[in-house]
Amino acid sequence: MKKKALFSSVIAGLLALSLTACGNDSSATSNQTWGHGKKSGFVIGFANGYFGNTWRTQFVQDLQNAAKQYEADGTLKDLQVANSNADVTQQINQLNTMINSGVDALMIDPVSATSLGPIVAKAKAKGILVVITNDPAAYPGTYAVVGNNDAFWRIQAEWIAAKLHNKGNIVEITGLPGNTADTIRQNAAKKVLSQYPNIKVLASVPGKWDEAAAQSAMSTLLSTYKNIDGILEQDVMAEGVLRAYQVANQNPPIMTGDYTFGFLRKWQSMPNLDSIAVPYAPGIGVDALKFTINLLKGKQLKPDALQPNPLDSSLKNAILVDPPYVVTKNAEPDATWMKNLKFTKAISLDDAVKLGEGKPDGASLDASLSQQQVDSYFQ
Repeated sequence: MKKKALFSSVIAGLLALSLTACGNDSSATSNQTWGHGKKSGFVIGFANGYFGNTWRTQFVQDLQNAAKQYEADGTLKDLQVANSNADVTQQINQLNTMINSGVDALMIDPVSATSLGPIVAKAKAKGILVVITNDPAAYPGTYAVVGNNDAFWRIQAEWIAAKLHNKGNIVEITGLPGNTADTIRQNAAKKVLSQYPNIKVLASVPGKWDEAAAQSAMSTLLSTYKNIDGILEQDVMAEGVLRAYQVANQNPPIMTGDYTFGFLRKWQSMPNLDSIAVPYAPGIGVDALKFTINLLKGKQLKPDALQPNPLDSSLKNAILVDPPYVVTKNAEPDATWMKNLKFTKAISLDDAVKLGEGKPDGASLDASLSQQQVDSYFQ
């Protein structure tokens, strides 16, 4: 009987632990404290899921520069950076190494939105704060500090509708098929354009966030359609679209543009081009770092700070950072597309080009939230 009672007691205890663990995993909004009681000297691991273009280089460099400032005042002891070439197994191994080294927090730009569950669970079991950044993923018990892709593309869809006076024929050049950000953006455009039945989408083709692919796609569209009034084109492909028009010896219609300084300078040199640039800023990594450090210091988010995760609306764990700028030929802060944005500035094309003085064409118009803006999310 004693053995039976002991067995029942053990089972009851395990069930209680299991329920407690499930309760901790259900949301990142609980008043859990991180950092193991420390107020400074934190060690943070940053696992970057891809490192193969100028945006990613700027993304990582921004974060490392911000970390140096925290290291100088002792807040941060070390930022461990590991870059993966879109390899899930490699990223899991990198995260294992960071966990075993005793980090206080992990910042993860995930290779996969669904394949990191076991390693995230391992980190949480050790009391390690996990913050997803840039590319969204929905893991209970974590935070996600990511760019607001819905707002990013809503702004540009509303801009093109306004420029067409709610009537005309457009083509869409989308991003990388199957990519989470591309899917969110396409859904945002559909939602906006559904309000304008007199705007007809003649075709929607992937440009794969590649200038050469976008040029090829646009050339095909130009040979197929003779009545294109506007182009809804995602970022980093605008110069490819312009080259397609140049080869065809045609003038481009209104089009959404790019936020690299190369495009901004080219746009400035084309007085008849009407465009818009909305940065998906590499500084999103710095934003995530600032939130991570605040959480490690024991600061508590305001009850309304977190929004539904872009990939799972039932999980309320996300800080969705709106674009830092909206660039039009002449700044338009009162335009309809500027509504419901937080900390976003409307600036002119000339102002945007000035911000890029001394920077290469491949660099992106960039910004991150100020410490005061980050602190406004906290109690």
